[in-house]
Amino acid sequence: MKKVILLIFISLILNINIANCDVISGKIDHNDINYQNKIIDSATQEPLSNAKITIPEIHYTTYSDKNGAFNLNADINDKTVLFVEKEGYKVFSLTIDNSVLKNPLKLGIEKSNGFEFQITDGIVHLGDNLFSDNSANSGEFRLSANDSFLVQKFKKPAYSKNQTVIVKIGTVIGLDTKKAKELGQNRIAKVYSSSTEVFVNGHKIGSLEINGDNIEIPIPKSILKEENELVIKAGRNLFQTQYIDYDDIELANVRVEVLEKNYYARH
Repeated sequence: MKKVILLIFISLILNINIANCDVISGKIDHNDINYQNKIIDSATQEPLSNAKITIPEIHYTTYSDKNGAFNLNADINDKTVLFVEKEGYKVFSLTIDNSVLKNPLKLGIEKSNGFEFQITDGIVHLGDNLFSDNSANSGEFRLSANDSFLVQKFKKPAYSKNQTVIVKIGTVIGLDTKKAKELGQNRIAKVYSSSTEVFVNGHKIGSLEINGDNIEIPIPKSILKEENELVIKAGRNLFQTQYIDYDDIELANVRVEVLEKNYYARH
């Protein structure tokens, strides 16, 4: 059967901090079915060597060879987040599981244009650490929640009239909203949570309803200041009235970015 090549062009800038933990180093195996996994430059389609591929939640690391090829001999039981880093490039992020890994991955990463402001460094867990085993991706949670919300300052980026400023969320897992439930992203029988809300300078600019990758939320230019504040608030269990039960989620590769083209012309 002809193998399907999954070609994904997304961009992220991120420094992954997995210090003070045991790191499993992957090796290129020419006889392995996953040897066809490749990292390429999204613009030139040329292979990229020595790109760092990591799955932080299981402490897995490997590198692409001179042909951009790499394999994944990691044991993945549920959805988790894969990152690709290379100097001078926006870091790539993708939610993967065993079903994704059945076909070779061809991952295109973009060169950094200098118009990004990184909000998160690695994976951030929001919530209250109270969640069911049936919650979306709960089996992959490796971090504890520090709080139910994320607050981060950022400076006003330079942009032209035809450009758009966005909040880009590389990956989100763990959402237990009604929509996520309807899509089969969790196994919770009856209850669901409100959406995770995203604010800039006190203005709600969007919300997160389903788990996934590469989510773009435009920021109205009229609300931007020289110094700005981004807030991401975890949702709440809508069926719990005795106390506040926050939805536990994990976010990766959140940044503020300037798009080269008008956002609304692309949607």
